[in-house]
Amino acid sequence: MSVAEILFVVAGLLLGLAFQGGMFLFLIPFAVVALVLACMNRPRLAGPNSQQPPTAPIPTIFKKRSTTNNPIITPTLQNEFSNAPRGMANEPEAALKVSQVWARANADINRSMTDMLLALKIVVPHVNSVIVFTQMENQREWGIRNFANDKEISVNLRTRITETSGLLGQLFRSNVNRLLEGDLPGAKSVMYYVDNPAIKSVVAVPMIDHASGLRVGALVMDSVYPNAFNDMTANALKFIASAISMLDYKGFYSAQKHIALQQYGGLYSYLRKFFQNMSVKDIYKQIINYVKANMAYDRLTILAMDPGDDMNGSVVYCDGVDAEQFANKKFTLSDKGVFVLALMRNRPMERSFLPGFKDYLPRLNDSERKNLNLRQILVMPIAAEHGSDTAEIAICLESSSSMPYNDHEKELLKAFAGVAGFAYNRARKFELGCDQAMRDGHTGLINKKTMFEKLRSEKIRADRAKYSIGLLMMDIDHFKHVNDTYGHPIGDVVIKGIADTISKEIRSEIDVVARFGGEEFVVALIDTDADGMIETAERIRKSVEKLVFDVHQAEPLRVTVSIGAFLLTQNFNGDLEKAINNADQALYRAKEGGRNQVVQFEKQESEPVSV
Repeated sequence: MSVAEILFVVAGLLLGLAFQGGMFLFLIPFAVVALVLACMNRPRLAGPNSQQPPTAPIPTIFKKRSTTNNPIITPTLQNEFSNAPRGMANEPEAALKVSQVWARANADINRSMTDMLLALKIVVPHVNSVIVFTQMENQREWGIRNFANDKEISVNLRTRITETSGLLGQLFRSNVNRLLEGDLPGAKSVMYYVDNPAIKSVVAVPMIDHASGLRVGALVMDSVYPNAFNDMTANALKFIASAISMLDYKGFYSAQKHIALQQYGGLYSYLRKFFQNMSVKDIYKQIINYVKANMAYDRLTILAMDPGDDMNGSVVYCDGVDAEQFANKKFTLSDKGVFVLALMRNRPMERSFLPGFKDYLPRLNDSERKNLNLRQILVMPIAAEHGSDTAEIAICLESSSSMPYNDHEKELLKAFAGVAGFAYNRARKFELGCDQAMRDGHTGLINKKTMFEKLRSEKIRADRAKYSIGLLMMDIDHFKHVNDTYGHPIGDVVIKGIADTISKEIRSEIDVVARFGGEEFVVALIDTDADGMIETAERIRKSVEKLVFDVHQAEPLRVTVSIGAFLLTQNFNGDLEKAINNADQALYRAKEGGRNQVVQFEKQESEPVSV
């Protein structure tokens, strides 16, 4: 015999003696303690197939929603999420674990509650049924949570008790602390049976919530015998109701604590991932993965401010209903959407809409498609700097459910956002430092060292894909004269203007341009031939020739460039320094030939080829 079974026997004996009255009444508190200890020592259920009595619906934190839309993702994250399985993105994995915890806790509580009700039915003479009523979704409505009775009597599990439900409805009143009836006229007054047995006696007491002190249900005992119960029975039932209420309360908060530990453990694992990553793209990935794994939604939208821009941003990820309308959508902080407002103010936003509402609240701006089925909005901003006036990222959740996101979910998301902001700021500064080390501080172009690194990578791809790379070495003509005549500040303006012009004349997503040093620039034209290389070089030369620099004199300043070109083919056997040197030799010939021209390198260089 287990410890729990021994305690149940002891509790039953003590209750049996207590119902004898007189001096034995003092045994009731000891019986209640024995019952509670017995319930706490019950073995836990082995699994979901274990039998349990009929119960009310299991409470749940997460709300299931469905969507078959594909997520809309910014190009920088496309490879990370494009192959993800669809259809379950909005049903978080954590919800399954939470449901399992609630199911296990609910089963444990009900088994213990059933044993308590059976013990009560055994020790009290002439009892027909013992029934526990607890709150439903509507707080002013009670339903059957558990019961113990004779097998041949059918209890209607759909029974609902309200303030107007006859005899038992009186327990909703604060001035009614018990019901004791010994000669009922018929079965209709109890209302919770299918076959309407001739119930004559009823004793019932309210169940009080230990946290709020509110009435959250009732413990009811009935009999087909008249005057089956007395004041002593009613007083003893109060203790049993308190023990059942405490059992439910402790079981609920024990499960809730377990869920919280489980969820904060998951949060901790994401925090570790944050500090293992040093790229902004990885931070975006972890934010998206966490929200999808822990938050239910009908639409998830992630906004981010553009790097180095305090006013403009874009949608980097959208999943769910009408996601396609937010594909790479741009916004400014002057837009009037609720998502943008939360981002601009760095303040969480929450909105709920009643069924049938007609006034649509824009998410980004007035141009978007209106969806009145999304009735819950929760926006959690992520700021890189603590206490910042504006945020850099916003997690935007929308739901068609009538229930708002609960406080626990919001606190988890807020804690996650705080650490995500710190990690984002760290990654952004790291990338900025790396980028600054790779670039020329004046023009923003990559430097000589980075150019060689990129050129090596491109050469490997070119050899594998069987294409050529065009190398252009260019130099500003008579630049020393510009510095000597107009000063170095004007020289810097000229260099910056030419760098911008070159960048506009090449394919920014494919080709590479670098400041090689001083007034020299190098361009790598990816996947081109000799004709395409010379055509691009001529286009750059002519665009520079058209530039006009205001030097605050009668005549504006105009400059030209000389360009040397070399086609880096697949059968080129030298190293990259040799290839750059070939382009430099062609540039030297262009300078010798009169400047402001393009010359292509040839092995037999008796005369330069001038274009």
